[in-house]
This record gives sequence, structure tokens and C-alpha cells, in this order.
Amino acid sequence: MTATLRLYLMSLDPGGVGFRMGLRVMLTLAMVCLVLWALDHWIPLHAPSYVLGMITAIQSAIQVRDRTRADRALTRFYAALGGFAAIAGIAAAGASLLRIDALLLVTVFLATCARRLGPRWQAVGMFAFMCAVVGSFLKAPEAQLPQIALVLGVSGLVAHLVQSYLMPTRPPRAFRRVVTATTDISRQLRHMLGTLQADQRDLHWKEALGLARRLRSDIRMCLDYLPMQLEGPGAEATRAVTLRLLDLQLALESALYCASSQASRRPDAHAAVARQLQTMQEAETGLATAVATLPATFPDGAGPAGGAAAGATPWPERGQWLEDPQLRIAIQATLACAIAMVGGRLISSDRWFWAVLAAFLVFMNTQNTGAVTVRALNRAMGTLAGIVVGIGLATLLGGDLYLTVLLVALSVFGVVYLARISYAGMNICINVAIALAYGLVGIFTPRLLVLRLEETVIGAAAGIFCALAVLPIGTHRAVEQAKNRLRAALQELLEALAGVASDDAARSSVPSAARAVDLAFAAVLNAYEPFRSVWHFGTSQASTDEGLRRSYLLAHAAHLLEHALRYRAPTPAEAQQLRAVAARLQAVQDPGGTGDAEASAAAAERRFAERQAAAAIPDEAVRHALQILSESLEEDGAKGRVGPLGDRGSV
Repeated sequence: MTATLRLYLMSLDPGGVGFRMGLRVMLTLAMVCLVLWALDHWIPLHAPSYVLGMITAIQSAIQVRDRTRADRALTRFYAALGGFAAIAGIAAAGASLLRIDALLLVTVFLATCARRLGPRWQAVGMFAFMCAVVGSFLKAPEAQLPQIALVLGVSGLVAHLVQSYLMPTRPPRAFRRVVTATTDISRQLRHMLGTLQADQRDLHWKEALGLARRLRSDIRMCLDYLPMQLEGPGAEATRAVTLRLLDLQLALESALYCASSQASRRPDAHAAVARQLQTMQEAETGLATAVATLPATFPDGAGPAGGAAAGATPWPERGQWLEDPQLRIAIQATLACAIAMVGGRLISSDRWFWAVLAAFLVFMNTQNTGAVTVRALNRAMGTLAGIVVGIGLATLLGGDLYLTVLLVALSVFGVVYLARISYAGMNICINVAIALAYGLVGIFTPRLLVLRLEETVIGAAAGIFCALAVLPIGTHRAVEQAKNRLRAALQELLEALAGVASDDAARSSVPSAARAVDLAFAAVLNAYEPFRSVWHFGTSQASTDEGLRRSYLLAHAAHLLEHALRYRAPTPAEAQQLRAVAARLQAVQDPGGTGDAEASAAAAERRFAERQAAAAIPDEAVRHALQILSESLEEDGAKGRVGPLGDRGSV
């Protein structure tokens, strides 16, 4: 029982990353409150200053995730400036509701647009929005702006000290913990899949699928920890570990396919499952070996996210404004907040900001209509459940100071811990903390929490409506566009590798082309996220798994080729096959590219000749990668350009 519980907790939070983050946020919040309380003896602080200090402390601890101390300090400085500018603008608007609303909506638009510039500016935008909401609700006069500047400085400084010195982030240690947890979960899944052949009960199969989903997430977390460097002493190690992680990912998908009920009816099902489980075990061993050979400081200065996007521009290219997904999301979020603002005020003139918060937050970290809808539904459900629990706890405690403070702290910890695991669970903890805090200050009533639910539903509904009706980014179409970007990036990599033999400049372009494949692959995974939730929009799990499997194959083949041809020029036969596959990738991306041209008899003969030529290539890795690409393109041709998902409207 203890081992089962340990494995379950490890699968939820590999490496204890979420646990440490939760403790860091709690410590930051407690220290900010203590510092403000101490400052109050010399500089009397108003109540809004404490509220602002706590909110910005949480935001500063969670949102700022740059890779180095200097970068984190710079991001917090920009965030404090953005937050102060938002509050100062609202304070200057005075009692004019029209000006305040306009400034808040401008902040929403700019904060959403800031995502295109990378994680740093996304954090700054989020910080500025939260400060604008607090400023709109509290309506602090201009005379309190010096206090507000002080509070912003204190919260940022304390968060920086906690994250950098008291509870520092240690990427090398965290990375190895996550890898260890990943291999442990993979071993458990192998054992579970092996026993399924003797016991095919649906309950066991569902448990295996749940464990597989967590293993996919853990593999992705390992990839996120790897540094983004293209050259240098650590580049070779990064490529080797990336390849081993993709090996494990492919082995996982193949084992699941062979163990599925459809495949298990085949006569050779047992032997096929055994082979794939053996491949999984070899992938685990290869990953552990690759990580064991890394220097103790790898990946030094890296982390799950951070920095600013290289080459990013604040606005879309001319003529592409309404086609740009980030600008579309910014317009949707702004209009959703405007609708939520009006609807929220019709219900309450004091608590309308809850509706605006809900409308804004459902667009955070989303890329299409389906993702917005999933977050909105989960937020509404989490708020409902949290209010029920919060009302019960607040009534039972009756304002008891020590128990309430303890439960509020645990709720804040739960918010951070569950952020990656369950968006609905995170919202439950948020609403429990709010209910307990209201009980602590003596303003708790069940009606107040019901009002919060009503405002949240208004904001969530406004978000869904705008995502569906205003410049919608269809989820199925977003998946196909992301897959096309992956094909285009892979095409550029193949052309760069093929040109190495005749052009030295092509060799220098290989690292950036390989990185572009990784980024495009991550975009595919993000686009598929809505279909992997309980709200799958009518798309079967098998269809989603098949689309993901083919994307994993493309990414794996790209790394095999880049790794094999990194330091040598391809042979004439290899260069010819690389160009041939690149041409087919180009055809798949064109409108109708998998139509008559790919289905014709001449094309079939050409593909047969290409397979024969590829089979004669002596380098096993290159030959295997080209075979993967050829088979994947043939599957695309057989199923049509749209692929297994199809084009099913705007959702």
C-alpha cells in the first residue's frame, strides 16, 4: 500500500517539483506579510496595501520562471513597473467608471498580446492585469501611490530572495528527480501492461491508460528541462538525452497500441506486446545511462520555462493581423472581459471583478477554442465544488484564528501543487481559501460565495462565447496547422542536412532547424491538449492517440537524422533520399497535397523506388529514420490531408 501511494504521488508530481513550488509560495507569502507588518510601525499602511502585497507576492513567486537569477530580477523589475503603471493609471482616472473600464480593457489586450514575446512578458502582462483588477476594485487614491510602489518593491524583493537563496531552484537536481520518477512510472506501466494479457478487465486497462497519460506528461517535463542551446559543450549531451526520451515515448505509444483491445485480438498479439515491452525496458535503460553520464551541473541554469522569445515581434506582420492566432486570442479575451464587466455589474456593483478575472484567466495558456472551453468549464466546476467545501469549512470553524490560518495556508499550497495536475482542483482550493479568508475577517456569508459562483459563470460563459463567435481558432484546424508547421520544420531540417555535402553554410543552419522541429513538436502537443481532457469534443481517444503517435514518429526521425549526420556530410544516396522525402513533405503541406499526386500509380511507383533506395543505405540510424518518414507520409496519403481528426467545424 505504501509503495502504491508513493508511486501515485510520484506520478502526480515527479521529482517533487510542485511540492517545492507550493512551499516556496507559502514562504514568500508569509515573509511578505511579516515585512509589511514590520514596516507598518514606521510607515502606516492602508488595508489595500496588504491585499496588493499578498496578491503580487503569489504572482511573483509563480509567474517568474526565468533560468538565471539576473533574468528573474529583471523580470520582476519589469513586472513591478507594469503593475505600478496600471494602478497609477486607474488612480488618475478618479471616479470615472468609463475611464477605469477602458484602462482595464487596454491592460487586458496588452497583457494577452505580451504572450507572443515569450514567458518573461507573459509574466509581466499577468502581473499588470492583476494589479489593474486590484486597483479597479480598491480605487486607491493617488496619495497612496508611494505606498503601493513600496509594496510592489517589497513583494518582488522577498520573492526574489526566497527563490534565489532561501529555497533556490536547482535544475540539475530537479531534472534527475524527474527522470528517476519517469523511469519508475515506466517500469510500473510495463508491469501493468504485461499482466493485462492475462487479465483484460476494463478497470485495469483504464488504470494503465491513466498511468500512460501521466508518463507522457513526465516525459514532456523532462524535455522542458533541457536547455535550448544549439551549440557548445552541453549541446551533444542535450541531443543524446532528447533522443533517449523520444525513444521511451515511441516505445510507450507502440506498447499501448499493441496492448489495446483492438490489437489484442490479433493472433500474434502476445508476442507483439512482449517485444514492445522489451523495447520499453531498453529505452528506460538507455535514458538512465545517458543521464548518468551527464556532468553534475547539467542542465545548469535551465528550467521548465523562462527567458524571452528570441526573434519575437510585438505585432503580427503586415497583412496577417486577423490571421495571427495570438492577436485573435487578445481580441477574444478583451471582448470577453468587456462582456463579463457588464454582466458582472448587473449582478453586483462591488464584486464584478470576479467575472472579469474568470473571463481573462480562461484565455491564459490557451491556443484555440477547445482549450478555452475546457478551461472555462473546469473553472466553473471547480468554483462550484470549492464554494460548497468552503461554506462548510467556514461555518464549522466560525472564524477560529489558528485553524483558519492553517487551512488558508494549506489551500494556497493546494492551488500551486494542483496547478499542473488539475485546473478544476486548483480552483477548488482557490475558493476554499477565499471562503476561509472571508470568515477570518468577519464578512463571510453563503450568499457572498454564491455571488462569486454567479460572477465566475458569467466570466466563463463570456470566454466561451467569444472564443466560439469572435475570430474563432478551431481546435481541429489548429491541430492540423500545428502538424503542418512540424512538417515544414522537418522539411527545412532535411534540406539543411542534404545540403551539408555541398554547402558549409548549410551545416551552420542544422542546429536552428533541429530546434525549430522541437518547437513545432511542442506546438502539436499543445494543440492536442483539449482532446486529451474529459471534454474531447466528439473525437475518439484512438483518433487522438494515432495523431500523436505519428507526430512522435516525425520528431523521433528528425532527431535520429540530426544525431547521425551532425558531424559528417551525407553520402550522395543519403542526400538524394533526404531531398526526396523533403519534397514529399512539401507536397503534404500544399492544399490537396495528399490527393491525386500522392495517390496516383506513378507516385506509388516512385515511393516504392525510394523505399528500395533507402533500404540500401548502410547507416542504420539514417535508414531507420527515412523509413519512419516514408511510412508516416504514406499514412497521411491514405487518410487524406486532414488526417485522423478531420475538419469538424470551429470547435
